[in-house]
Amino acid sequence: MTGGFGLALAGAALVVLTIFEMVRRRYIRGRFAVTWTIVGVITALMALAPGALDWAARVTGVAVPLNLLFFIGFLGLLLILIQLTAEMGRLEKRLLRVAEEAALLRLETESRHGSGQADPTTSKRD
Repeated sequence: MTGGFGLALAGAALVVLTIFEMVRRRYIRGRFAVTWTIVGVITALMALAPGALDWAARVTGVAVPLNLLFFIGFLGLLLILIQLTAEMGRLEKRLLRVAEEAALLRLETESRHGSGQADPTTSKRD
């Protein structure tokens, strides 16, 4: 194994270990951890079997194996971007719902306060 492939294997191991640690500390959720773990495992496989990229390039008809690697990387980044965009949309919906609930609670509190009802958060002094 040459130095470049050893470096790739060490980098892949570092990515996988970092992802596991971030999941353990709850910095990232499982859905995103799976994506990044797959990236690390694919990198490790490429380091362990350096001829696999040449074989895949021949099978797919790509003249330069590095171009295939860049294309696969581009597709991976595109999938991650789509995943993050979908999560952002879900979070936006949740934020809108929470904002609407807060506005309704504020309106209810103001209407109670304005109609002469006692505010339950204040205490009466005798």
